[in-house]
Amino acid sequence: MVDRGDFPGESLLLPWCCTLCGQAGLPGLDLCAACHADLPWSRSACPGCAAPLPEGAGAWRCGACLNRPPVWDGAFSALHYAPPIDRLIQELKFHGRLSRGRLLGDLLTQALTAARHTPWPETLIPVPLHRARLKERGFNQSRELALRLSHRLGITLGDSWVERIQPTQPQIGLSAAARRRNLRDAFAVRGKPPAHVAILDDVLTTGSTVAALSTALRAADVTRIEVWTVARSAPDHPAGPAK
Repeated sequence: MVDRGDFPGESLLLPWCCTLCGQAGLPGLDLCAACHADLPWSRSACPGCAAPLPEGAGAWRCGACLNRPPVWDGAFSALHYAPPIDRLIQELKFHGRLSRGRLLGDLLTQALTAARHTPWPETLIPVPLHRARLKERGFNQSRELALRLSHRLGITLGDSWVERIQPTQPQIGLSAAARRRNLRDAFAVRGKPPAHVAILDDVLTTGSTVAALSTALRAADVTRIEVWTVARSAPDHPAGPAK
């Protein structure tokens, strides 16, 4: 199967082709209508943490958010971390398939645009990697997603506002409390970010990473923080090694 991401200079000449089945893609998207419809879309979720809720639950927050409200103001995940989305995210994150970032970014853009009824944030802040991890991987998958959303939505990319200053250990296998300890003081804010921001990441699991980043942004007087991710994973379904 030809992947337009492997030939960026020729992307306008190649036909849209479904990444999953090889059939003709929808206009402007490398997914066919059938595969697009079959994706594990998040159709009912807690507006606080994006955890799945029963159909028809409306805008009610889940018990966990009512008991212990998140540091951020709201969260949105387009899809569940389930096949085939989990594979596409892993191909981006661990195999450098940057074309997957463009596709996943387009899916998140579609879902956000359909669900949005409030003002957009002023800037998009991708969860940063520590410089050692960035050197090892060669790219930041969260930044790849943010680049796509910035282009599609016309929102400023704000990756210069925050820095990961602690080389934290991988979070897979750690309890929620251990994850929080691991990420304590991991992020630093540079300058004064806008008052309303959206944090971008690939997967939301326990929320420890975005909570640590949100805490740093709150200390810098950011008044409204949203968390946007492609997918939502249950805490007992880890989305691969954490950043």
